[in-house]
Amino acid sequence: MIYVVEMDFRNPEREHDWHTWYIEHTAHLVRSVPGFTGTQRFRSLNTSPSPWVALHEVAGPQVFESTEYKGGGGPKSTGDWAKEHINWRRNLFDGTRETPDVAFDQHLLMAEGDAALPPAYEARATRLTCIGLDRSSERRSIVPVPAGGLTASMFDMPGVRVLKPITPKMRK
Repeated sequence: MIYVVEMDFRNPEREHDWHTWYIEHTAHLVRSVPGFTGTQRFRSLNTSPSPWVALHEVAGPQVFESTEYKGGGGPKSTGDWAKEHINWRRNLFDGTRETPDVAFDQHLLMAEGDAALPPAYEARATRLTCIGLDRSSERRSIVPVPAGGLTASMFDMPGVRVLKPITPKMRK
C-alpha cells in the first residue's frame, strides 16, 4: 500500500532546515515503525496547492495503529513544523505493495481520478484506490517517466502532476 502525504511549505527562510528535518523524520519511520518499509519525496513541477509529496510504502492500515507510529509518526510528530504545513493531506491507497523507485533523472506522473495520462504511459500506470486516512482523493494513477521521456505537453494535462524526486528512495 502507498501512504501519500502532500503539503505546501511556504517559508523560504526555513526550507533547508525543514528538508533536513523531514529526511531524518522519514528515515526514523522506515527504521522504527513495523510495516513502514520505504519512502521517497518529490516536488511537483507544475502548479499544485500541495507541491511537496512523499510516497511511503506501508504494509497496511494497521501500521497507523501501532505504538511506534503513534509515538513517532503522523501529524502530531511534526512538532513546530506543523504550523508551517498548509494544504496537508494524508491518504492511504491500495493497488500496489511498492512505490516506484524514481531516479533523479526520471519523473513520476500522478493522475487524479480519471485524468488521462499520455497514451505511451497509460498501460504501464499503477492504479490506486483510496482506503483510508483523509480520503481527499478517491483514485490516483502513478507511472514513472524514464530519463528523457518528459515532454512539455505533460505539464498541461488536466489532473496530472509531474513530480521530480528530491530524495532517493529509502528502504528498510
